[in-house]
Amino acid sequence: MKYFFVIVFLVHVLVNAYIFIRGWQAVPAIGLWKAVYVLLFLIGFSSFIIAMLGRNTIPLGFLKVLYAIGTSWLACMLYFTLFFIVTDLIHLFNHYFHFLPDKITGNSRLFHVIQAVSGCVVVLTLLVIGYLKFNHPAVEKYDIRIHKKAGDLKSLRIVAFSDIHLGITVDKKRLSKYVKLINDQKPDVVFIAGDVVDNNALPLNKERMYEELNEIKAPLGTYACLGNHEYLSGIENSLDFYHQTNIHLLIDSATLVNNSFWVIGRDDRSNLNRSHLSKLTAQTDPSQPLFLLDHQPYHLEEAQTNGIDLQVSGHTHNGQLWPLNLIVEKIYEVGYGYKQKGKTTVYTSSGLALWGPPFRIGTQSEIVVFNIQFDK
Repeated sequence: MKYFFVIVFLVHVLVNAYIFIRGWQAVPAIGLWKAVYVLLFLIGFSSFIIAMLGRNTIPLGFLKVLYAIGTSWLACMLYFTLFFIVTDLIHLFNHYFHFLPDKITGNSRLFHVIQAVSGCVVVLTLLVIGYLKFNHPAVEKYDIRIHKKAGDLKSLRIVAFSDIHLGITVDKKRLSKYVKLINDQKPDVVFIAGDVVDNNALPLNKERMYEELNEIKAPLGTYACLGNHEYLSGIENSLDFYHQTNIHLLIDSATLVNNSFWVIGRDDRSNLNRSHLSKLTAQTDPSQPLFLLDHQPYHLEEAQTNGIDLQVSGHTHNGQLWPLNLIVEKIYEVGYGYKQKGKTTVYTSSGLALWGPPFRIGTQSEIVVFNIQFDK
């Protein structure tokens, strides 16, 4: 694992070096301008690193500033890199095919000024659009028919979400808006498919975010499974936070709700010794509807084999920032959205919130409403 972080850090340094050089070539050759540029760049480069290393010790107010700057710079890095690569290739091709005006390409400094300024305009525009999309989650709705008897229930309205990542970016004020959005859907039951905690449970406790989660109104309850961030944040602290909420946390366990349907919550894949799904379904009555919460959408055939009627997952964020969603599509059978596998419906959510940069570019934050009809 330590080698992974070393590689990530080296890539981080190299990408920043590339962006820094392109910006340096455009900055006026005046000492003050150069000094200001270096200072601003160092703040962007180091803020996220400092925020992550000091997340347990830095005062919360200052930590929020560092995290906002640092995570925003991560998105800037992605799009500046893509923009500079494309424009560098255009400049290279022009060397052979001469399709750009000579007054631009004949003056190296002018080209780099145009490159840097246009890059700033493009990146800033993307970030504004992405921030607006992050702040306006979509409500996706699906009608599903399950050919089973669910006690006295003929229908069921499920509101599901994943990856709320409570912490620095998603604070108590933002969480309050999410809870209102959830309650506005008038759910019978609420499912949370993991990653309630972001990087650290400390901000959640300081802001008493459990008070907002306890305002979720669903007569049949709120049920959740663990995600990988509950482990990354420190599983004991994450569990302590959960215990202050009204959420029924299912860790490799199944529960019968209202004598009508079963909710199964798998432990996250972070626990290499988690139970096999067949062991969990053995605790249920398969003649009744089976709903599965499994944070990471791997091995979906297991849900089909074990008679699951609806699996809800998350984790992928659908890449969060284009073009990362294209990579997600290659990694997962269902990296985002709805798929029918025999009698099993699988849904992988893009997440209500996000990790890191507070932007949705080419993807959408969401909650999902499943209107279930039972026809036996």
